[in-house]
Amino acid sequence: MIFSYLAIFLAGTSWGFEAPVFSTSTILPTYLSLAASINDFGRFADSGSDANWFIGFNNAWIIKLPPAPLGDFSRAFIGAKIGRAKTRPNVDKPWLRELIAGKVYMGVSQTPSFTAEQSFFLAETSDLPLEPDAHAYLEGVGGSDWFWAEVPRAMVSFSQPNYLIVWSPTQHFVRASSAPILAAAPVEDSSPRETRAWNNHSISGVPPRNAATALETPINSIYPALAIKLVPSGSEEIAVTEFSAQRAGKRYVASFSVSGENIDEAWVESSRDQLDWERITRLQRRQPFLFSLPADKVGAGLYLRGAARNVSGVTGQSEPSVVPYGP
Repeated sequence: MIFSYLAIFLAGTSWGFEAPVFSTSTILPTYLSLAASINDFGRFADSGSDANWFIGFNNAWIIKLPPAPLGDFSRAFIGAKIGRAKTRPNVDKPWLRELIAGKVYMGVSQTPSFTAEQSFFLAETSDLPLEPDAHAYLEGVGGSDWFWAEVPRAMVSFSQPNYLIVWSPTQHFVRASSAPILAAAPVEDSSPRETRAWNNHSISGVPPRNAATALETPINSIYPALAIKLVPSGSEEIAVTEFSAQRAGKRYVASFSVSGENIDEAWVESSRDQLDWERITRLQRRQPFLFSLPADKVGAGLYLRGAARNVSGVTGQSEPSVVPYGP
């Protein structure tokens, strides 16, 4: 499994939005972000102080990227690196903690105003890494991850600046103690430069509609972890094979193999009719691809299959396997 990519270095580049000249790959995605690499965003969303960098109903983060580099791209994605989803005590069993459910959305536009058509669902908190608790075990705790939403390629401009925004329509997400946290990267060059990032603390569950008031609070010392991913034309194949689901006490253990390059994530899907499939596990980003499923959620006669996706968004599925009847 190979994790490699081509990043566009914008942090040290001076641009007035004449189309810059960058090299692009004919095989791997091209990433556009304000840091030198999308792996440089290590602040706030993993550990330590969160600095109030929450993604909220009342709190949006906006960046300005230059025109995308010219290239033979077939697909486009917008993404954010997020972590520290929150939990709270269960009402009936306060010694247990439950996830604070919610959604995260992103938008892309050539101005700092965003319509409903320019807004896209990004992730559920059930897929985000959880913030650890000092007194309780929580399944799903981990470092922040990148999440991506595919957008029409025409929404990414190759001649005008591209603004990205991240926010939440979930009303509970009004403070860092309940909302997920956006990662960030420090600005390494302290010389004066054009402002490229802003915080808007005046939204109410929808992104700014008025460009004149959208860029509320400039951010010049640190960059939000928002990015564009451009996928070159060309077909790639992913093969998902050897799927099995074996009963192990109160659980089923599902496993499968994935062949292909740049595998990014894998999961297990279920279906009653082999027509409509639903993901029933968290995304897993590392091999081996083994998934523990509670037996009471895997009913007899249910179809299961493994699925995986690479960094270009290409997805593959295994042949389905039916859960046998009986105990």
